[in-house]
Amino acid sequence: MTSSSPISKLAALEERLRALAPVALGFSGGVDSTFLAAVCARAIPDQTLLVHLDSPFVGTPERASFQGLVDTLGLPVLAIPFDPFIQEDVRANGPERCYHCKRAGFSRIAQAAQERGIACVLDGSNADDAAATDRPGTRALRELGVRSPLMETTWTKAEEREMLRDWGFPVWNLPAGACLATRVATGEPLTPAKLDAARACEDYLHELGCTQVRARIAEGGLRIEGSPQDLALIAVACDTAADGAASAHEGQPQLRGDVLAQLRALAQKHGIASVSPHARPYRRGSMNARP
Repeated sequence: MTSSSPISKLAALEERLRALAPVALGFSGGVDSTFLAAVCARAIPDQTLLVHLDSPFVGTPERASFQGLVDTLGLPVLAIPFDPFIQEDVRANGPERCYHCKRAGFSRIAQAAQERGIACVLDGSNADDAAATDRPGTRALRELGVRSPLMETTWTKAEEREMLRDWGFPVWNLPAGACLATRVATGEPLTPAKLDAARACEDYLHELGCTQVRARIAEGGLRIEGSPQDLALIAVACDTAADGAASAHEGQPQLRGDVLAQLRALAQKHGIASVSPHARPYRRGSMNARP
């Protein structure tokens, strides 16, 4: 058996957790933190505290996942109200927004842990995150001394999903999520109304059966991104010009009329003036720069 086999990696992770215990784990209910929590429940059940930041930045699927997992894991859970909007550097939504938000949030987790005699705080960053170059939040974690045992023992998200599926956790196939602040173009101020608009539109699309969709907001307007499977559910054929030449929206399917009408109603309810009739393929980090 090689050192990279799942069984060997699991043993290494459990050993790392025992060495770090007692621990407080920042627990969102996503794939990464759920996998780490499940391993904590196996290795150090009496020395683990799950700390959940109850924030308006958490998407509805992740919030539902958290609520469904609380009893399943059998670990103590502490929910802390956390409003990133009180941070001016977060509201400004500059390139370092995630750094300021992550530092504020995990400072709260560290404080709660310290008050309970727990010195070690964990997060669910993994080996995939170690390879990314656009994660200012990771810098905040390192500055605070937060440990990332999944990254330290080289677990990837694909491996985590496989283990969670084998262990019977429905969250194993939860689509990749991100905080709702990522729906607003970098440089445009964050407001509760913008995030409410994004949440309402995505919740509606989830009701239609979509899984990997984003409601992106920029310059007063909203557009939809989705996986090929999602776009097949909510869109019609791509536009082409009358003379056969490619239109300005080539490769961007047009939303069905009923879907567009509902999205416009939801967006306008929250102060978003327009919704693009054309959807785009989902692209991670597409709001890091203006479209």
